[in-house]
Amino acid sequence: MYQPRRRVRIVAATLAAIALPATALALSGATQATAGDSVATTVAGPAAKSPSQSSDVVGLTDKGRLVKFRSADRIRSAARVLGLKDDRRLVGIDFRVQDGKLYGVGDRGGIYTINTGAYFGRASKVSQLSVALAGQNFGVDFNPAANRLRVISDTGQNLRHNIDDPAGAPAAGVTAVDGTLAYPGVPPAPATTATGVTAAAYTNNDLDPNTATTLFDIDTMLDQVVIQSPANAGLLAPTGKLTVDAGPWAGFDISTQNGGNRGLAVLSTGDRMRLYDIELTTGKATRLGSFPRDFQVVDLAIPLGR
Repeated sequence: MYQPRRRVRIVAATLAAIALPATALALSGATQATAGDSVATTVAGPAAKSPSQSSDVVGLTDKGRLVKFRSADRIRSAARVLGLKDDRRLVGIDFRVQDGKLYGVGDRGGIYTINTGAYFGRASKVSQLSVALAGQNFGVDFNPAANRLRVISDTGQNLRHNIDDPAGAPAAGVTAVDGTLAYPGVPPAPATTATGVTAAAYTNNDLDPNTATTLFDIDTMLDQVVIQSPANAGLLAPTGKLTVDAGPWAGFDISTQNGGNRGLAVLSTGDRMRLYDIELTTGKATRLGSFPRDFQVVDLAIPLGR
């Protein structure tokens, strides 16, 4: 979700050692998203519990390194990313519910699995976007229901990639170009292309066929949280303001636990990368801490079930 430019930006995740406010969403509805990823769902409101204290969130720094942490001010380990092919750096990371692995997307479209164990940071290329990335900052997240990788950018680019699923569209190894990210106009006014959306996260990161999923984005130009629905159409609907003045880079992830969903984001506010709890239904950002200057986390991925 990041490329070097003016300032640094950050991503949303669930931290372990901090007592986070209970800001959770549950999505109701028995309709599962198809490979087309166009299902809109209803937001309800049971609270998620705090994540396990044994879980480490994985972060991507502005210098292209990977870190593990449980709170913003405590980096537990750091590693260089090794094994990239043709790509110079990662622009986003996320865990995939279908296999539990951490994935990263490179700046030239390479898709990698990343070791989170003894060989932390070692990357293995598993796929390649068939459409070139366009933009400076990117949002990367897996649709848990459709088993597709969503990539968005600050140009309004809206991609959907099939890594290895033999069923559905697009075919395995193919990237679909979906509708440009845009805010609908009041007729007869046309839609307005969104050029500040650079962070994305899906709810309900599980394999339960009775839950659907909703795609939330963060627009740092307008400082607001939006729902992208239908996701393939790229249409955006604001849920509320962040209540902070965020810089041009951001990252976002949603943790699913006990039927609830919690949003965490890393946002560039002032001259630091800071971690925020995000209320998905109102957009309100609650500050949880700041990252060390040597480890400015610009994207993060929450372990599944945390």
